[in-house]
Amino acid sequence: MSEPRAQPRLYTIPPSAPFLTTLARAILAGDLPTPGGMKPDRLSLPHTTIYLPTRRAARTLREAFLEESGGEALLLPRILALGHADEDEALILNAERFDDTDTNLGKPAIEPTARLIALMRMILAWSRGAGVAGPVGLQGRLPMTPAQAAGLAADLASLMDAADSEEADLSTLDTLVPKELAAHWAETVAFLTILTEQWPNFLHEVGLVSPVGRRNALMAQETKRLAAGSPHPVIAAGSTGTVPATARLLQTIALLSNGAVVLPGLDLTLDAESWETLGRHPEHPQASMAELLKKLDATRDDVMPVPGSAPDGPELARLRLVSETLRPAETTERWQQAFEGAGDRPAAGLSAALEGLNLVEAPTAHDEAEVIALILRGCIEQPDRTAALVTPDRELARRVAARLKDYGLAIDDSAGTPIRRTLPGAFLDLILAAVERSFAPPDLMALLKHPLARLAAPAGDIRRIARALERAIFRKDYLGRGLAGTAEALRRLDPKAPLTKAERAEAAWLIGALQAALVPLEDLFGDDGEHHSAATLVQAHAAAAEALARDETGAVPLWGGDAGEALSVLLSRLIEEGGGLQLPAGSYPSVYRTLLAGQAVRPRRPAHPRLFIWGQMEARLQQPDLMVLGGLNEGSWPKRQEADPWLTHPMRAELGLSSPERRIGLSAHDFAQALGAKSVVLSRALKVEGVPTVPSRWLQRLQALVDAGGLRDELAPTQDWVAWARDRDTIEKFAPAKPPRPCPPVSARPRSLSVTQIERWIANPYEIYARHILKLVPLTPLGTAPDAAMRGSAFHLILNRFTEAYPDALPDDIEAALEELGDAVFDTLGDDPSLHAFWRPSFQRFAAWFAATEPGRRANVVRSLPELSGALTLPSGFRLTARADRIDEMDDRSLVIYDYKTGAPPVPSHVKELYRPQLPLEAAIAQGGGFDALGGAHVSGLIYIHASGRGGGGEQQDASKESPDVLAALALEKLESLIAHFDSPDTPYEVKRRANAAFAASYRVDDYAHLARVPEWLTEGERS
Repeated sequence: MSEPRAQPRLYTIPPSAPFLTTLARAILAGDLPTPGGMKPDRLSLPHTTIYLPTRRAARTLREAFLEESGGEALLLPRILALGHADEDEALILNAERFDDTDTNLGKPAIEPTARLIALMRMILAWSRGAGVAGPVGLQGRLPMTPAQAAGLAADLASLMDAADSEEADLSTLDTLVPKELAAHWAETVAFLTILTEQWPNFLHEVGLVSPVGRRNALMAQETKRLAAGSPHPVIAAGSTGTVPATARLLQTIALLSNGAVVLPGLDLTLDAESWETLGRHPEHPQASMAELLKKLDATRDDVMPVPGSAPDGPELARLRLVSETLRPAETTERWQQAFEGAGDRPAAGLSAALEGLNLVEAPTAHDEAEVIALILRGCIEQPDRTAALVTPDRELARRVAARLKDYGLAIDDSAGTPIRRTLPGAFLDLILAAVERSFAPPDLMALLKHPLARLAAPAGDIRRIARALERAIFRKDYLGRGLAGTAEALRRLDPKAPLTKAERAEAAWLIGALQAALVPLEDLFGDDGEHHSAATLVQAHAAAAEALARDETGAVPLWGGDAGEALSVLLSRLIEEGGGLQLPAGSYPSVYRTLLAGQAVRPRRPAHPRLFIWGQMEARLQQPDLMVLGGLNEGSWPKRQEADPWLTHPMRAELGLSSPERRIGLSAHDFAQALGAKSVVLSRALKVEGVPTVPSRWLQRLQALVDAGGLRDELAPTQDWVAWARDRDTIEKFAPAKPPRPCPPVSARPRSLSVTQIERWIANPYEIYARHILKLVPLTPLGTAPDAAMRGSAFHLILNRFTEAYPDALPDDIEAALEELGDAVFDTLGDDPSLHAFWRPSFQRFAAWFAATEPGRRANVVRSLPELSGALTLPSGFRLTARADRIDEMDDRSLVIYDYKTGAPPVPSHVKELYRPQLPLEAAIAQGGGFDALGGAHVSGLIYIHASGRGGGGEQQDASKESPDVLAALALEKLESLIAHFDSPDTPYEVKRRANAAFAASYRVDDYAHLARVPEWLTEGERS
């Protein structure tokens, strides 16, 4: 007769009780591992072993023991972390004590960075068709870039961990393929031989094991040890046993006479029929525990609440609410019976469940962060009260931390800061950005203005010199490339540029120091097509960073602090492991960023002891006094499940891998556990970056259930947090700006303007006010791409040099001479692709047209004068200036004035109506003898030369059919009226809005629209 099977000893702590505090209290009271057991004394307690899912839970349990002991001295139990599959750098058990018993366990796990680099090497070899045998020929395969290989390596590592964790056999991959996908799948299987064949061989050669494989081996060893019996209590708490190795350990512990397994938040209220459906609903929060109970050959009836944790009253009502909210979809019709019989009316129990549960819906993500910061701040104003924000939304977490910092509160963010966002991480990234983009002005200036850019000089000096260099070179038309291009631009700088001799010398020193510091990296990037080891590239990168960061004392602060230390360790690993990975220097930046992705720094700075920010993993088993669940939108809670790059759902199931929905179930369990706290705030943003959001599916279910009970108002927050949050950015009285109408003193008003500024004066007087009265001259945007204005300047310069070179006689080959001058000008602009792809061909077409038509223009011309400056003082005392593109002096002593346009010339009617008075005013200056080289003369022609570079290449157009003399007289008359109008102290320099096509939308595109606050008053005007 066989012996009766031992009954597993299973317990649960409901979400309404603080898990770790309840666990510590029960152990100290002798209620675990067996109810009513002997209360442990100070000497026996250290022999108790407790297994928890994460290291954070282990730390918190130690604190709970000390708190429950009443402050007495206490020898703690042995508390070990099983290491959840999702936990970063999980510490799996106490591995060292198994080294002597099993040689496999003595093998260390491969370091994550080393694994990625090794996988990259295998992937690159596969893409080149080297070293991999597969059923499909590899001759047509396109080689992957190192960046693509880095991304695939991360995907392979995830698949490897999932297979090891769930003990799936990847060697059967080739048997899974449906016939209709055979060809495609065969190639995939050929690729995955990296995992099934090459990877095991690699690990054997280097004497390492996979991280999850080592964890499984350690878990198996511990399971085997405990199966032989343990003389001391053994407790596993908080694990749901989703990993097979963990499930076997839990089963062994549950069957020990002095063992116990404590499940987190087992739902004892869900009806039996719904419980039986959980096998078909991996997305349900209880699905993993239902599966675990089956593995333990147990039922829910076998699970007892830990003594002292059973809920009642509002706590029980809350648990029923959570259970109903998340019940399986196929039994949601039972919502009609939810909370019936609880009190005098059906909603009475529901109302009790909603006590302490509030929902905040903020208009935007910024408002949500402000709301949460206010709630957390308000919580800690009460003595000994703790609060935590739990969210998978890292952007929300960073915003809340930043707002709390404004209140002088440093908060513990368990996820840390991405290493690329830290001071040294950003510095190394800026170095790569500058080098790979040939020191484009924005990248170079960002690097020089970084606090770590020192170049063995005081930080203030570096910033001052960099600003001078920026103003003199990069705020002009600049298309140079590399530091050599910057040095050449400085050498050719106009002597009139706003740089003193000393500043020029300092700028030259700065460029030279940069070149010297970056030599190791630039030399590698200059080897086109050459491959280098990743270790060599990382060393050069680090050497360049150190040279740039060295201060005037010779110290290198780059590697100091938490972030610097973490970054130095990562780079050391890359150097150590990257010797065998060959890649072109151009691929290094993307590979470097991929390898650093996901790496975070957890600063050791002091934080507020009662405020926390946790991810879902860190929040497990924790229960502060106030729990804020933030970012409750689809895509965050739960996270989007990305498509598996390798396996379909049926393939995963056949291999024994869990479905992606199981992660949703684990996330739902975290949500359910958090809802058990007495005080819970649910928050979401109605819009994120201007896009409407969808509430989390769990929040939608909760709202539907509450609405059915007619208790939506019960979820409303107790305080108007959103209004308070928005008050931070409001003012007592908001008065929208009106269109500006400045009336400066007449003495401050300009008494001299150029003909082009007269045109702007007519179109938009406010621009004249800002530029000539306030003296606000806009800077050219940093790093401006080649644009129409720059192209126009280049064409003007070429044509002016041609006229200067040939004032009275044309060359034999006009087109060749013009193209030679064009090449010289384009060469000074750099090697931007736009120059070669568009500007040069465009100019060549124009040169052909110009060569064909210029002899006709030069007929009867005595001489041609380019860039001729002139001025005319009017009877009112106002001085009119001009710089004519070209003036031809004819043999009859008359003048023809030309204006070059690369854009469309003004239509004749606009010139006649003097909306565009440039050429008529130049004619007036010429008639008045304002051009010194010519004297007063009759103007016989006003002509636009349109250098379009399209179609025929160019065209010639008379400014107007009216006589130039008539146009000149009218222009002067209207100018005198304009001057008299603005000489009145009551005349404002207003922002004009014109319906005329000549000035359409000019107020929108001018450089001073922001100063005039045009969008503000324009919108108000349209509303009214």
